[in-house]
Amino acid sequence: MQFPVLSIREVLQRWTGGSERVAVHGWVRTVRQQKQVAFVVVADGSNTAGIQAVVNPDLVGSLATGTSVRLEGALVRSIGANQSVELKVDTVTLLGDANPENYPLHKAKLPLEHLRDNIHLRSRTRTFTSMWKLRNATFQGFHSFFQKHDFIHINTPIITSSDCEGAGEAFRVFDPESFKSQTEITAPSTQQHEQQQQSTSKEFFTTPANLTVSSQLHLEAIAAALPRVYTISPAFRAEKSLSTRHLAEFWMLEAECAFFTDLGQVMDLVEAGVRAATTYVRDTCTEDLDIVSQLSANGGSGGKNSNGNGGVITKNVVEMMAQGGNPFHRITYTEALRILQQFSKKKKWQYSVDKWGCSLQSEHERFLADEYFKGPVFVTDYPAEVKPFYMLDSSDCLGNRGEHGGKTVACVDLLVPGIGELVGGSLREHSLEKIEEKIKEKGLSLQGLEWYLDLRRFGSVPHGGFGLGMERYLMTITGMSNIKDVIPIPRWYGHCSC
Repeated sequence: MQFPVLSIREVLQRWTGGSERVAVHGWVRTVRQQKQVAFVVVADGSNTAGIQAVVNPDLVGSLATGTSVRLEGALVRSIGANQSVELKVDTVTLLGDANPENYPLHKAKLPLEHLRDNIHLRSRTRTFTSMWKLRNATFQGFHSFFQKHDFIHINTPIITSSDCEGAGEAFRVFDPESFKSQTEITAPSTQQHEQQQQSTSKEFFTTPANLTVSSQLHLEAIAAALPRVYTISPAFRAEKSLSTRHLAEFWMLEAECAFFTDLGQVMDLVEAGVRAATTYVRDTCTEDLDIVSQLSANGGSGGKNSNGNGGVITKNVVEMMAQGGNPFHRITYTEALRILQQFSKKKKWQYSVDKWGCSLQSEHERFLADEYFKGPVFVTDYPAEVKPFYMLDSSDCLGNRGEHGGKTVACVDLLVPGIGELVGGSLREHSLEKIEEKIKEKGLSLQGLEWYLDLRRFGSVPHGGFGLGMERYLMTITGMSNIKDVIPIPRWYGHCSC
């Protein structure tokens, strides 16, 4: 079909080089008035530059940054140096006014912090129209890769009775009527109010339910019948953090594969998927990638991001992660710890790495990817005590239990420059006896996990998978230093404004 309203990109693509009468629709970015003529830049997000319109000053009227318009006129070759074509306007239709005294985005360049205070309007800027197109291409790139390799996309539940990670950061689902009655109680103290809530709350479901923190367990159930499955779904964490790396609601790519018996197979899948998606984004959104990576280098118009000269560094990272780049490095947790210990005096870590078994923190992950390897690196075989219950013991697939005598599990984290951990994956424990033992060791209850145990009771097979944070991936390829700037409508602790 022919869409009833052409985008600016389509209008420009159809231009044959002569003088053609067209109509464009969009929002005004800038207005420059001179005595004899006015130059108005209109954009609809379909291309990066929009289109320059040449308008008689008598027709400008109340046109200002932010107003929506329909412009009609002749599309002709431009004599100016900044564009090859321009629209000579003879008819202006104002669709929606925007008072410049009140419009919060009236300036051409604004800091990302200011745009974050105007979440509902920031998509009008060139930075964020490009960002959302990059996000769209990222989703398409990953979907294309998995579909090409015979994976089935699964819609996994948002409400679940299982806490996959067991970290206690899940949002609880309550009966709405019960919650309403509790909020009407006037308690003399916060402590008494919390006690009343605990004693009177009623579950909407027959068992306690949360918003999902991961789709992994449900994907494992489907992978027991369809060996290759994946999902790109929202996930939720009730972590009370205001950092630049945390959201309450975000999107995860997760994949599960039956019959995987070696951790290298998981790493091969991760690397191939990341390379395919990065190549797709690079090749289909070159201009958008340039715009966002360059502007993110100075925080929009003010303030540097963590990369400093982010545009150049981001391009280098994209090339590292695209097809044709050097293979991702692969080391064990023990090897990573040795590297970090060698630099302990020079780097003065905030979190000590003196003891085998300690968790690797963001500062350690960033150092390994940014400074030591200067590229993506897989870190495998972490101590079992710092990882979730569902992971297979390293001894069951690699024949070792750690050089320091500690028990390790067959897991892997992919660390990338600028971010640190991007992907977490593992081989999954497929023995009923051992998975029950691991659940108890972690202090978790078997209740509510019977369905998960059934997957081990009936036709269990070796399998593995991984999860990738889509927002973290977007931060990696764009150079954006704040995760709130790579998701259209972010939710974070204390903020759910629209």
